[in-house]
Amino acid sequence: DKFRMIFQFLQSKQESFMNGTCSIMALASAQMYSAFAFNCPCLPGYNVAYSAGILLAPPLVLFLLGLVMNSNVSMLAEEWKRPPGHRAKDAAVLHCMFCSMAQRALIAPVVWVAVTLLGGKCFLCALCTAVPMTMLGNGSLAPGLPPPELACLLTRVPCPEVCDGDWLLAREVAVCYLCCVSQ
Repeated sequence: DKFRMIFQFLQSKQESFMNGTCSIMALASAQMYSAFAFNCPCLPGYNVAYSAGILLAPPLVLFLLGLVMNSNVSMLAEEWKRPPGHRAKDAAVLHCMFCSMAQRALIAPVVWVAVTLLGGKCFLCALCTAVPMTMLGNGSLAPGLPPPELACLLTRVPCPEVCDGDWLLAREVAVCYLCCVSQ
């Protein structure tokens, strides 16, 4: 009898339960990826592209998977392609069904982006060249450097093992600043 009550409860809360499961899985995958696989290339021209790919490609794939795996896709397709008969096609019904599917499919991508931005590694890698030198470092030395050399030094900020611009910018201060902006 208790098993039947638990089953009925889960069945009545199926959408919330599935949304929570999707959120937890997206959270776990984003955390695992950022902990094990994210390594900033620390090269001018590559940092932004790599970080944008990490920030945008997995959420796009998760969104498309969320749409495809939704059980209402077949109903939406059947309603879309059915010939008009006694009952006229109602665009509001199609719109409501698609919005419902999109809301559920957006859960995992939103969690991925939020966790990635809260971690700050991706944002730090992408925007390390946008560090305001006059506020965070020795801005009097920055105008003397040619822009390509300055950009090369700033792209190394996310990589402590190759960062050699401590005379120009305190790496820890720049990292804290960019992580704060990301969060």
